[in-house]
Amino acid sequence: MNCKTFKYKKYGDCYFNVGNYMNNKQSMSISIISKDGESIATATVNMSDYLYEPDTATIKNYSENAGMTKFLEKLGVIEEIYSRAKCNPYASKNETIDYCLINIDKLKEYANIFNYKWSI
Repeated sequence: MNCKTFKYKKYGDCYFNVGNYMNNKQSMSISIISKDGESIATATVNMSDYLYEPDTATIKNYSENAGMTKFLEKLGVIEEIYSRAKCNPYASKNETIDYCLINIDKLKEYANIFNYKWSI
């Protein structure tokens, strides 16, 4: 592994595995993996009704992923938040799915596996 690592919650030396969702080749999947290879969190969520542009992702910023968008912004992975939507009609204003522009170069710095390719 020749990538930078980061601390996520109680886990040190974490990294990303990046790819596409199987059922949507435009949707980016970002997983957080511990130094032991354990899957800690999936930072993204696939939204079947979203039109994904290259280098965009929908961040799961609710439930066990509360604060994920802010965390990714601090790492420099998120360049811009295009839109925020409540994850469900009864959610609080902080429980969101955030459609974001991703800094691919920064994401690659922290990625052990990078298999994302936007295609139609």
